[in-house]
Amino acid sequence: MTLTQWFRSYYFNPVTRALRSSSRKLPSYLIILITQVTTMVLIGLWHGITINFLFWGLWHGVGLFLQNRWSNVTRDRLPAERMPHAARAVLKYLNPILTFNYVSLGWLFFMLPTPSLTWLAFQKLFGVAS
Repeated sequence: MTLTQWFRSYYFNPVTRALRSSSRKLPSYLIILITQVTTMVLIGLWHGITINFLFWGLWHGVGLFLQNRWSNVTRDRLPAERMPHAARAVLKYLNPILTFNYVSLGWLFFMLPTPSLTWLAFQKLFGVAS
């Protein structure tokens, strides 16, 4: 069993079911946000109990949530069959490029030992620091 399968089976799915069946009804987007972010934070902390692994989990959890919301919006409001060919081509290439860059930036939290070094790396990558 992989780490992903274990977290899906023993954390993500049970927490999602508990939140959906709770007497206090939460909007589905909030349930998705809570479960995706907390799952990724726990996976980050599984790699090591440091603030950077916590930030790594937050980064990827938020990224999963944003991708989930984007997919729902584009699927509901911009069906592919009604979208101009040029727009479909742009999305076809833009989505993987954005995803790759977002995930790559997130790995800075994983490989650098402190948040201050990670922040400095972000600044250098975006030309803010020399």
